Amino acid sequence: MPPSRSEQSNDDPLWLAIKPPPDETPEQAALRKRREADAKLVSEQIDEIIRQEAAILKKKKIVRLLLLGQSESGKSTTLKQFQILHSPNAFQNERLSWRLVIQLNLVKSIRRILEAVIHASPIPESPSVVIAASDDRWDTSASGIAYPSTSVDSFDTIMTSSTVDPNDFTDYKMRLMPLLRAEEILTQKLASPDSLHYNGDALGGREGYNHLSWTSHLTSPKEMFVRSGDMWKMKSTPPGGDLLIQEATDLIFQTREDMMRLWRNPVVHDILRREKINLSESSGFFLDDMERITQKEYVPTNCDILNARLKTVGVVEHSFQLQGPGEKAVDWRIYDVGGSRSQRATWAPFFDNVQAIIFLAPVSVFDQVLAEDPGVNRLEDSLLLWRELCKNVILSKVPLVLFLNKCDLLRRKLAAGVLLSRYMISYGDRSNDYESILKYFKNKFDAIRKTYSKDPEREFYVYATSVTDTHQTAAIITSVRDMILRDNLRTSNLI
Repeated sequence: MPPSRSEQSNDDPLWLAIKPPPDETPEQAALRKRREADAKLVSEQIDEIIRQEAAILKKKKIVRLLLLGQSESGKSTTLKQFQILHSPNAFQNERLSWRLVIQLNLVKSIRRILEAVIHASPIPESPSVVIAASDDRWDTSASGIAYPSTSVDSFDTIMTSSTVDPNDFTDYKMRLMPLLRAEEILTQKLASPDSLHYNGDALGGREGYNHLSWTSHLTSPKEMFVRSGDMWKMKSTPPGGDLLIQEATDLIFQTREDMMRLWRNPVVHDILRREKINLSESSGFFLDDMERITQKEYVPTNCDILNARLKTVGVVEHSFQLQGPGEKAVDWRIYDVGGSRSQRATWAPFFDNVQAIIFLAPVSVFDQVLAEDPGVNRLEDSLLLWRELCKNVILSKVPLVLFLNKCDLLRRKLAAGVLLSRYMISYGDRSNDYESILKYFKNKFDAIRKTYSKDPEREFYVYATSVTDTHQTAAIITSVRDMILRDNLRTSNLI
């Protein structure tokens, strides 16, 4: 015989929590039972709504598109292009958030220049420019670093008191020191807390200002990042403005003439060439636009946002409704997953139930190595990644769209005389022109697909792209959209 309710009561914590009080009156018992019946009815109504919504979602066609490729291959830029085309209002609302990213990109480029010139041709520090942290012209931040006092006007005397020697990079270091404070503000506004890893520089040091070195960043090569769930766009545009963001903007404006003078210096460009540092090939390159970007009222253009660099860790999902002329709107989910080696394990959960994969392979990087592993050529890494994708059994039926990306940079590099055969022996003595090399890359990726794909009838499309080019990319995205929708209709036996 099963135990009675009273026998269970001592062992059932749920019953102990909900059982009626021992002194409950008949009126209280009736009221309790009515409330329980009402609560049960509400619960059943909620369950029915959930069932109905699940049935609607099951019938509703959702297109899921996965963007894959190594880090800095152009995935995030492709996603921005989708936003510009199909979610322009949301893109417009994010514009001011991207201003912080672009300002930080600019400061990082100046830092990279100073690191290069100081490392390549060290100049001894002059005793006349040593400033103690206790000097009353400097405030000490919470991180223990002395910065120019709150008003940037107090720094004017230092900035204008001497004639700039164009080849004295110690002088540039001194005059551009306010950018370290701007870098700290912008990074703390944007970054995930666990990416604030710097040692000995403006973001994490504990030493005085005169011990602060532009070159200390070299000991912390890990790139600042944001996590997909950090809501950084909301944090960077608080209601009513932000005094710290305004301070960073003022500091950048204050140092703009020295930044532009540094970038125009022919000695700087000679050193960058000698050190094989090509800043213009990197996303986040704004040095040629400093006069516009350093203005206090600067608002980023679409082109600026497409070129901005912000490393995202985790999976970024965007939802769109795509609709062609005379067509019914279709819901799309586009997933951008991290491309660095440490993040590729996160791809697998998104392989299930995707309608297409866009794989971005930057073809201009044949002479570059991975940031995570300097012993691995970036193009070779893309080829290996493509091979693993083609081999994947789960994805054997999923159409593949290959973007041979950064073709604009490839043209520029070839025009400068860089030889592909020096980095890819298999290219042999073939012509080093753009058309021949692009054909070689197409054939190489296609040969891997044919060798490793499980389904010989698998849909495959290849495009030569420069995803920062809005006009060209819009046409390609439209073509890809039509291809995916056509394939979905075919698999649903509707055509």
